[in-house]
Amino acid sequence: MDKDSILYDVAKGYAAQIASKMLDGEVLDGLMPHQKTYREQRRENVRQVLFNLIKAQSLSRAHRRLIKVAVPLTKMRESVGRYDECHISYRQVKSVIEAFESAGLLGVDQGKPFYQTSSEWKKRCVEENRLRTKNGALRGRVTEIWATGELKEAIGGYLSGNTHLGADVEMIVEEPAVLLRSPDDGELIDTCDTPRASHFQSTVAEVCSQVRDRARISLHLPLTALPSIRGNTSLQQRSSGDSPSSPSPSSPTSSSSSIRRNTSPHRQPSEVPADVSPSYPVPSPPDNTLSSIRGNTSPHRLQRAHEAEKAHEAVVRRCPTAWMWAHELKGNRIEYTVPEMALEYQRKFCRGSWDCGGRFYADVQNVPSEWRKHMRIGGKPVTELDYDNLHIAMLYAGEGRQLSRDAYDITSGFNLGAEMDEVIGLCEEEIQFYRQRQRKVVKRALNVLINAENYQSAYEALKHHGWTEEIGAPLAGEVFKPLVGALRKKHKPISNHFHSDAGIRLQRKDSDLAYEVMTQTGAIGIHDGFVIEASREKELRDAMKRAFAEALGGYDIGVSREFEPLTEEAGSASDTGSASDTGGDLSL
Repeated sequence: MDKDSILYDVAKGYAAQIASKMLDGEVLDGLMPHQKTYREQRRENVRQVLFNLIKAQSLSRAHRRLIKVAVPLTKMRESVGRYDECHISYRQVKSVIEAFESAGLLGVDQGKPFYQTSSEWKKRCVEENRLRTKNGALRGRVTEIWATGELKEAIGGYLSGNTHLGADVEMIVEEPAVLLRSPDDGELIDTCDTPRASHFQSTVAEVCSQVRDRARISLHLPLTALPSIRGNTSLQQRSSGDSPSSPSPSSPTSSSSSIRRNTSPHRQPSEVPADVSPSYPVPSPPDNTLSSIRGNTSPHRLQRAHEAEKAHEAVVRRCPTAWMWAHELKGNRIEYTVPEMALEYQRKFCRGSWDCGGRFYADVQNVPSEWRKHMRIGGKPVTELDYDNLHIAMLYAGEGRQLSRDAYDITSGFNLGAEMDEVIGLCEEEIQFYRQRQRKVVKRALNVLINAENYQSAYEALKHHGWTEEIGAPLAGEVFKPLVGALRKKHKPISNHFHSDAGIRLQRKDSDLAYEVMTQTGAIGIHDGFVIEASREKELRDAMKRAFAEALGGYDIGVSREFEPLTEEAGSASDTGSASDTGGDLSL
């Protein structure tokens, strides 16, 4: 379970009363057994599901992002802890979930872990997951649910008309601009009256002022950039220009048979058959989505509204903070206005020290990296520049040395495909799969070495990292010793910093660089990268290199583009489509 989920719980309090009121409402008409039937247990299971959805939606409104309900896939007795009292049965809850989903009232992320791997590797993954679950890592091993469509609208109506939910959901307290957490339990330390806290609060105020005072920031996403949208193929066909047609003989059929036919360990998420449900959440639209179109019942407009809703769902499942952002379906794109609150930065320090952490955080940073090229500042295309090998370069600069070439290129001393083949035996295609992902593994491993507190924790982190989620397949523990050896040889000048807990202190230094760059240029900071109008790329590049040189003794660091900036013409091209083709623009 992560910060965007709440664990399934028993119905209680005022939210449970609302759930009881909704049992026989119009939204559930046809799904609920009659009050006097023998199926009272079914009614209670439905009430529990409703309670959890109400609680999650209330929190979503307060946090301004989608929060889901996490229903454990394992025995609920072990996960919830009150089985004997509430008699929660996952089998019964699953039946309710399926009924709600079939009626279009529920979004479901079934958390199908590792279906793209072979049976042998699945066993390894399951064992790894068992170990990680002991440490409380539930994500990927739960079904996550959230209300959609008419059910979400109905819950929103109850929440808008009631003020008694404080006892059922956590109260939201506005966090300060600067956060310092305890080294022991991670709790916030009250520092508001200290001189250093005041200093750092002023740096946040300066950054927010510079970034907020920019022209309007928006996100123009072509529909073709969105993940597959379950249950709606017309939207994808419209965005790609395809016309509906019958599946070809080679097209995927049922999801179960597709998965059985496609169990290669090198199959990637992007290659998942179109009819297999996505493994990420599909959130619901803002409360006023359906009510805003009631005055116009034109079938064409209703279809357009349905497409807008599905597009918004696809966006929010990748970027939950966009749940409350104003948006508009225009032609073949969905356009979001990024609100000022998404540009409100905080600085977060940790370990009870002002020298640890300190990075700037804001909601706008949650826009996925591959979508940021579709951002606009004042309607103009943007560019994103990143420091090259930032923490590695900082360590080299501290040793008075210059980093040469790619920090993650160790091909002369390490071959991931060959190492994996030696351990478990692979076919040539699988060997190539690992070779192609070596750089990603090396980059993660080098960062782990720098961030780990000691030798043992470094190896534990490497062995138990979620490699299946990261590269699409697991890694054998035996490959990490030669990998670390090759990295030590490659980076001998800074090897004394490996597993020295240096990363948290390097974050403090890179946050100061970000402060300088953002206050000088007003660029949107994404930790070690920055987004600015494409026309100002040279200004940003010069500011980044100057800030680093001034902080680290004149060291000349590389700065690279994350993507080729879009032209204004290219941005407009994705929006083409007449009203007759698209149904016109639709604001939500």
